[in-house]
This record gives sequence, C-alpha cells and structure tokens, in this order.
Amino acid sequence: MSGFRSSRIVIPTHQAMSGAVLALCALLTACGGGGGSHTPHPAPPVQPAPPSPPVNQGPLYDFTPIGLPGITYGVVDRQGIANGGLVTGSSWDESGTVRAFLYNGKTNIDLGTFGGANARAFAVNRCGQVAGWGQTPSGIPHAFFYDGTLHDIGTLGGESWGVSISTCGKVAGWSTVPGSPRHAFYYDGKSMRDLGTLGGQISEALDMNAAGQVVGTSTITGENVLHAFLYDARTGAPLQDLNPPGFSSQAIDINESGQVTISARDPVVDGLLRAFRYSGGVLQDLGMLPDTNGAVPHAINDAGHVVGYVYSNFGQVAFVHDGTSMRSLGTLNGGRFSDANAINASGLIVGQAVDGNTGPEHAVAWGPTYGLVDLNTRVKDLPAGVVLLEAEAVADDGAIAVRTNTGLGLLRPRKNGGK
Repeated sequence: MSGFRSSRIVIPTHQAMSGAVLALCALLTACGGGGGSHTPHPAPPVQPAPPSPPVNQGPLYDFTPIGLPGITYGVVDRQGIANGGLVTGSSWDESGTVRAFLYNGKTNIDLGTFGGANARAFAVNRCGQVAGWGQTPSGIPHAFFYDGTLHDIGTLGGESWGVSISTCGKVAGWSTVPGSPRHAFYYDGKSMRDLGTLGGQISEALDMNAAGQVVGTSTITGENVLHAFLYDARTGAPLQDLNPPGFSSQAIDINESGQVTISARDPVVDGLLRAFRYSGGVLQDLGMLPDTNGAVPHAINDAGHVVGYVYSNFGQVAFVHDGTSMRSLGTLNGGRFSDANAINASGLIVGQAVDGNTGPEHAVAWGPTYGLVDLNTRVKDLPAGVVLLEAEAVADDGAIAVRTNTGLGLLRPRKNGGK
C-alpha cells in the first residue's frame, strides 16, 4: 500500500538539500575547436571504445499524458495508481482551481464536486473506485467514494477527507467533529465510524489495507504529542498505540500482512527523524546509513520492504530496508539528492534524483536486477520538450505515475521489455 502525503498533521522534518536548490548552482561549460587551414592534420589517436551499457537497464516504457485539460500542475499520491493503467489524482488550473480526475486506462474523467468549485482525489483500487473529497456549494470539503458515480459519504460534523481506499471499497480518512479539530474515520460502505483518538483531540487516518486495518496518527492524553496508531475494523477495538518510546510519530503505510511503517521524531536529540517498522507486535528501528543523521520512511510493500531517504548535512539519499538491513539506492551521476517515494510488490522502487551536483531533478526507478535508472532515458518516443521530474507512484504491474514539466504522465512498460 502507499502512504498519504497530504495530511494536515506534519512532524517537523530536517531541512535536506532539495533538487531545486542544487539546480540553481548549474554551471554550463562548452568546448569547441576546429580551424580553416588546408594543411592536412595527422589522424587523431584511436580512442578506446566506450564501456558497454549494462545488459539490463529495465524495461522501456510508453508515455501517456494524464490529468485534466488546461492544467498547470498535477499531483498523484502513492495510493493513486492501480493495475491496468488506473491513475487518480488532482489537477490545478491557472486560476488555482483544483479538480479530481481518474484516468481509467483510456480516458481522463473529471470526477466532479458536490456543487462547489474544487475536488481532490488521493487513492484508487483495482476496481477503479476512488477516494477523495469534493466541495459543497458553501465550499466545505466532503469525503467521497467514486464508483462511476460520485457519492458523498458524509462527515462527523464538519468537513471530511477520504484519503485511502481498500480493494473492497472501504474508505478511511478524517473529519472535523463538534468540539474537536478532527478525528479519523472508517467508512464501511454504509456509514462513517468515528475512530476516536488516543486520548487527545486530534486523529487522522493515513492508510488502510484490504482487511480493514487502518493506520494514522493521534494526539495523546494531556499532551500535544502525536503517536502512531493501528485500528482493526474487524474487531472494532480502540486505537492501538504504536509509538516508539520517547518519540512522537505517525504511521504512514500498512501492507496486506498488517506490517506498518512509522515515521518518528526524537524530541530530545535535536529533533532527528527515524524510520520504524511494526510487525507482529514488534517495533523495529530501521537504523541509518553511515555518516547520516536521520531516516524518513515513505512506503512499505507486501514483502515488508521499506523505502524512503536518509539525510546528512551534505544532502539526502534514497534507501531500502529489506527487513534485515538498510542499503543506499544511490544517486544520479554523483549527485547529492535522491528520494524513494514508493515500492511495488516485486520490489520496483520509484522516486527522484538530481543528476550530478548541478543538474536537474529527474524521475528515477530502482529495479532489483538493474539498479538505478533515469526514467527519461527509458521512454520510447518521449514527446519533445517533456522532462520527467518525479516518479510519484508505482503499480504492481510496473506502471508508473510521473510528474513532468508539462503536467502528469503515465509510463507503461512495453511488452517483453520493448525495443
């Protein structure tokens, strides 16, 4: 499953060097030569042949623009892709109006609103059902479930956001409630259930699996501190506190086995961030790579592999933790920035990296058999002028949702790797 990146609850993070900042330092050099003399020149020395490229650099992809017409910016969250070329997300136009869309494998569909101007979509399942929110005529966001028709699934007393959807069409998210800022909810297809809190005033659901297990974050009794939680709709028991002792935390992703990845902040040791995995009642600190200061997880796949990034004073680098150890996923051409956003069931990881120390930010993928590749080099007939900036989500069938300099796109692997 995929984590949700648009929650209003934010744990302060280390200010890692971004690709945009690095790109501002670009220096272009050029060299030229040649003369007009008619005097014969000696033949240049024979240059050694360039090294052969790796035999396997991953598949070639076909590129399809997605999103609504006339957009200037678009976002696909990690839960916003499913097998069969299904992608959901949000498209902004020049006026700042945002609309929810579903690309159904062939066409882009505007999912509409509940009479207001704006809507957003965050998650899609393999049936093409979508969770998000749409505004009412008074501008209040209401959580929705889309199955060909946009359904208002209600609120707990104010606005509501649907942020995750299961393969069975259940929805999790959060809603404002009377006398409290917001509570996590679980929608079972008929009614919205208030999941309460861990004793504080605030809770939010961030992800769920097909079994009805929901994860998120909540404040606790007497303190404005966030703790990761797990809720199981099969039992209806109160929220289970998953917080690593001494930390504040949020549970950002859960797989179909009930393993959870948790982003935690140490409030004592300089606010450093750590990555944890919860599995079978055990919390595991995933550690850090040598000479780094912290780790931030983004997603977990069904094998329990966690991806994210580690950071230092010199930049950040993407990592994968396989349940036993953490390893670096590297950067493009010696750059100082990479990040892993998502991982699918087969271990294909997607994200972004800066090309060298001064280059642009590019969408990248890490394959189990071929390592790091710049996705801009793996697209068959990429339209002129289009640059793939970030790979935002990946489906189990290998399709990748990307953010480009012109909007959004879908990469689908060509049959047999393509030519």
